[in-house]
Amino acid sequence: MTKYLIDTNSLIDAKDSFYAFDICPGFWNALMRHHASGELFSIDRVRDEIVDGNDRLVSWARKMPKGFFVGSNTTDIVQRFSEIIQWVQANFQRQSAVSSFAAKADGWLIATAKVEGYTIVCEEQFNPLSQKRVPNPNVCVQFGVPYCNVFELLGKLKVKFGLKKLKA
Repeated sequence: MTKYLIDTNSLIDAKDSFYAFDICPGFWNALMRHHASGELFSIDRVRDEIVDGNDRLVSWARKMPKGFFVGSNTTDIVQRFSEIIQWVQANFQRQSAVSSFAAKADGWLIATAKVEGYTIVCEEQFNPLSQKRVPNPNVCVQFGVPYCNVFELLGKLKVKFGLKKLKA
């Protein structure tokens, strides 16, 4: 069974667009259901980024079972994170891109995925020419971490959304 780690922006983008809580509550229920089946997680640092806000995503994150946000502070993960940051520093000339990547949960998410055998869920595209920012897929490819976007995740998990039939 493939296990997935979802990143911060995937959750924020879902909340702000196609899967807004009022429009598609089934999306959020599906995340909970697939966590309960042992397929979907995130990390503690994603939770930390989310709970800084004051909206429905914050409430959702606080209601998720403790095990949804796995710890990212093991010796192996810290070592892998260090290797990731070294690679990013060597391959991205813009210090602002390196600093932004290092300050966010992304590197920790990829390090956790590499050590624990997860697939990353992110909305970014692989872009080998990028220098303004560090796309997660670029790092995933470099470190052999599989990744997909939310649409692909939903397909792999066979999530279906439906409407209740209206009475005539």
